[in-house]
Parts: sequence; structure tokens; C-alpha cells
Amino acid sequence: MSAVLRAGFVALLSLTVALFLTGVAPGALAHAPAPEFGPLVITPTAPSPNSTVTTSTPTISASFSDPVSTVNPGLTFLYVDGTNVTASDAVVITSSSLTYSTPSILALKPGPANATIYATDMAGNKAEVSWNFTVNPNATVAPSPFSGIQPTTILLYLGIVAAVAGAAVGGYVLYLKQTTRFTFRRYFATHPVKRKYFDLYIPLAAAFIFVVVGLDYVYNTPGLPSNAIDFVFIIAIFIALTAFGIDSRREMLRIRAYERAFSQFLFEVADAMRGGIDPAKAIVELSKTYTNILAKHLRIAADGIRMGRPFDVVLKDMVLPMQSKLISRYASLVSDATSVGGETATVVYRAAKDMDDFVKIEEEREKQLLLPVAVIYIAFGVLMAVLFALLAIGPVLGSLNIGLLNVGGALNGKGAATTNVPTLTASNLKERFFELMIINALGTGAIIGAFTEGRARYGILHSLGLVAGTAIAFLILFP
Repeated sequence: MSAVLRAGFVALLSLTVALFLTGVAPGALAHAPAPEFGPLVITPTAPSPNSTVTTSTPTISASFSDPVSTVNPGLTFLYVDGTNVTASDAVVITSSSLTYSTPSILALKPGPANATIYATDMAGNKAEVSWNFTVNPNATVAPSPFSGIQPTTILLYLGIVAAVAGAAVGGYVLYLKQTTRFTFRRYFATHPVKRKYFDLYIPLAAAFIFVVVGLDYVYNTPGLPSNAIDFVFIIAIFIALTAFGIDSRREMLRIRAYERAFSQFLFEVADAMRGGIDPAKAIVELSKTYTNILAKHLRIAADGIRMGRPFDVVLKDMVLPMQSKLISRYASLVSDATSVGGETATVVYRAAKDMDDFVKIEEEREKQLLLPVAVIYIAFGVLMAVLFALLAIGPVLGSLNIGLLNVGGALNGKGAATTNVPTLTASNLKERFFELMIINALGTGAIIGAFTEGRARYGILHSLGLVAGTAIAFLILFP
């Protein structure tokens, strides 16, 4: 009898060992308590969570990250739709990744599918990850617009185009030198390079190249975050608009300085005219003592006066580079008054007084607009806080059956059960809210610029600041 018991015990032990080796025993892990969170992190790489695959034999993979130890392949298990497939030859487990090429004999059925990975590192830290995807062999996936194109190929083509363009320009320059004695110094003295080429056009070209190379990298690199494309465009926005935004801000401050200085200049011209000095002579004398922002313009105007040019023409040419409508309006008024004659000193003085009052009103208005601008920033922050609160309960929202709210179907006499509403996932919610806040940041900055200075481009720096703040906040709170 003891021999029979011994034989039965050996048979039971052998069956247990066989079941363990075939991967049946670890099925109990699916009902075990959730493993403790530790340094071990499992990141799904394929298929992407909540994505759709067009094959019933997809490749399922994930990467392991563990700064204190390495993953133990013997204690790593993969479940597909609740079935443990770890013992399959199609599963390759290393210390840094897991890959499962679904064999045709285990092809997945069309519809929702699930993959779950349990892993333990050499230090005993455990982790698990589970994600869903959809199998739809009839679906058509739009190919990547950059598939088959490498960044090196793009840069090579751009280099070839630049070389051909450089050769053509160089040949044309040599031709001009031989026929017209062309020199760059003489050309740029009469055709100065516009600032927009450096602060707008060149950065826009650089941003375009960055978008092409960045999208190619994102599309061809698996395992990147789902919002990697968003960050490519954010970086491109900074490349394209930073220089233009800084230059616009400096231009605004420069125009304000010109307006303040020009109003004081008109006061001094009026005083000189009241003392019996001709306005043209006043410009020559003032050019010798001026050291503020108008000094260079006055010296050029004084040279024109010495060459015999009329005062009204010199004054209009002097204010043209200042690019201020206010200065041009009062300069035109003074020029017309001096050309007509009469009580010119009184007209110049009244113009100086009106312009000075207008400048002071503008400065006071800017100070008063600080509070509305602060309110706009606060409203932006409140909106972001509300979205963060919604993202905090995103997983709960993702489990709701929104089809139960089929008001339209109820009104038409149809049951709510006929409505098929896709599940709202927390990751999709985060991406949509992130894109919403980026668009809102760009628009808010433009509104601030148009509201305070009358031009949207003066709010570019506000836009870039809000975009940077939004990106940093999302990275910190929802990495």
C-alpha cells in the first residue's frame, strides 16, 4: 500500500512540475494581489495602447527599465487575452525587453484584445502592465508620410539644392563683376538686408527642416511617448517665432523711445524758433549736442541741411526709419506748417504739446492694462487647473459607458444599447487636453498683444511663455 501511495505522490509531483513548465501554474498570478510598485517599469511598445492593428498575428512587445537591478526572464510572464503564452517559442525575453510574434496557429480574433505582462527583477521588485488594442484585419492604416525617407536623405537633398543655388549665385556674381564692376559693399550700401530675413524667414526655414526631420524620427522610432509629435511642433514653434518675438518686442520699445524723444525734440525746435532761429539751423545746432536715440538721425538730417535740402523734406526723411505713425503724423504737420509760413513757432509748440500729452496718455494706458493682462494669465491658469482636475479623474471617466447618455436615441424611440461609443481613455484625454492648452496658449498671447499694443505680433513672447509653461506643467504632473 505504501508503494502505491509513494507512486501516486510521485505521479502528482510530476504532473505539478509538468504543468508549471508549460506555463499553467503561473495563471494564479492573474488573481494574485497587484505587485508592489518599485524601480521596475514596464513600457508597452507594440501595439500602441488603444491602437488598431490590421493583422491577426501582431507583434507584441514591451521594454523594461530598472535602475537598481535587471529583469529575471524566468519570472516574466505574458498573457494575451487571458492566456499564458510565455512558454511559446514565439516569446523572446531578455533583461531589457519582451517580444512575442503571434504565430498563425494562435491568431487573434477580430475585435478588442488585451496584453498583460508580469515581471520580477533579481532584487525581488515586481511590476505589471496591461493594455488594450483592437484587431481589425479589414482596417486600412494611413502610411507614414515619411516612411522610407531617412533624415540623412533629406539633408542630402537640401545640401544638393543649396550647393546648386550657391553655384548659380556665385556664377552670377562673377558675371556682374566682369560686366558692371559689382562689389558687395556697394550693393549692400544701397540695398540693406532686411531684418526679417534673420528673425523670421531663416527661422521659419529652420523650423520646417526640424519638423521634417523630427516627424521622420518619431514615425520610425518605436516606443516614444504618444505625444512626441506634439513636442516636435512645439520645438518648431520656438525655433520659428523666438527671434521674431524678441525683435517685435524690441521694436515696440524702440518706437516708444522714439516718440518720447521726438516730442522733446519738437519742444526744443519750437523754443529755437521763438528765439528767432530758423528750424533748419535749429536741426544743425541740436545735432551737435544730442546724445539720445535721435542723435544719429539728427546728424544725418543736419548733413542734408548743409547740402541745401529743404527743411520739410529733411524732416520727413529723418522720421521715416523710426516706423512710428504718430511721429510721421506730427512730422508731416510741422513740415507743412514751415512750408506755408506764418506763426510757425506756435504751430510747432502746439504739435509738441499734443504729442507729449499723447505719449503720456499711452504710457498711462499701458500701466492700467497690466491688471487686465494679469487677469488673462489668471484665467489661463484656472483653465489649466480645471483640465488637470479632469485628468486626475481620467481613469474613472475612461470606465464610463457614455452610450447610456444617448439622449438623441431616446427621443427617437431607440434604445441606448444600440449606440456604440468608444471608450474614453486617460491617455487620449491627456493628449487632447495638452493640444487644447497649446492652441489656447498661442491664441491667448496673440490676444494680449492685440489688446495692449494693437498688434498680435507684440504678444508672441506671451504666447511662447504660456506654451513653455503648459509643456513644463504637463511633463511634471503627467509624465
